[in-house]
Amino acid sequence: MGTFILIIDDEPDICKLLQLSLAKQGYQVKYVHGLKEGLKCLEARPPDILFLDIHLPDGSGLEALPRIRKQHDSLVIITISAYDSGHEKQEALSNGASYFLPKPFNVNKLRDLLQGLHS
Repeated sequence: MGTFILIIDDEPDICKLLQLSLAKQGYQVKYVHGLKEGLKCLEARPPDILFLDIHLPDGSGLEALPRIRKQHDSLVIITISAYDSGHEKQEALSNGASYFLPKPFNVNKLRDLLQGLHS
């Protein structure tokens, strides 16, 4: 089995783009569109990498970060957000995110980020 990635994001197009791009790179990918469902998936099968949208219809990824980090201390958490304010980025990183990736993101930048995790 390869690296398993879970995506929690409410935008179907972003999820499909990520899934296609990541699958081409050999990752196993699952996505869900809500925080509650995502947290259940985290418990059922902890991923190697989590892409977590900060703003979700059923909760705040930003507020869930400390709890996720506490339960999964070695998990690579990449927060993603259309709101690329310095404040949100800093808050995400101080709450346990490994990286912050603003939307829309460049597929090459995504690939480089993930390759950097494996080197």
